Amino acid sequence: MQKQTFFISLGLTALTSLVSVVVSLSPSFSQSITAESQPDKVTFFCRESFDKASGERIPVTVAWVPERKGHVYFIGWKSEYFNQGGWTPAERCQKVTQKFQEFYEQGRLNHLTSGKSNGYPIICGVINQGETCNANNQLFTVKSGSKPEEVIQRLMDISEGKSAEPLLQSSGEQLYIPVQNFLNKSPLLDSK
Repeated sequence: MQKQTFFISLGLTALTSLVSVVVSLSPSFSQSITAESQPDKVTFFCRESFDKASGERIPVTVAWVPERKGHVYFIGWKSEYFNQGGWTPAERCQKVTQKFQEFYEQGRLNHLTSGKSNGYPIICGVINQGETCNANNQLFTVKSGSKPEEVIQRLMDISEGKSAEPLLQSSGEQLYIPVQNFLNKSPLLDSK
């Protein structure tokens, strides 16, 4: 009997250790648990999604929208451009997604807009239209030579879903995406 109890205890310990290792090694798995365990608030996280263009699974930033009981796609991270600086697409997804969550929780993510910091094009989260995009509210850097306004437009294309009315707003020459409208009107992802 003691031998049997010992093996059962040993088996449970090994299983618990294996689950701990899987959760710590798989950010998308642990983030999914977090999102599903807190269904009462908007939660940004990384997960893998199938990219039809490349035929591969890529890391994507998504948001759990509790009012819609679904996930909204924000950004797919497949560019290898930032690998030169030591950032894989998966690492960028994790870091930027963390910023999305922090800004959202701090009330600093009412709008997305674009700008430049240190000569590089960037995307920022701002509270009000008219605020400038700078290093203090930067969410992520865009590939050098790219136009950040095009990134904003692509985000708009996602939110429009071919049938929704445009959510793009502007203040002078600056474009702003209202994040709450994006969350409310963007197509929901399949649960696959």
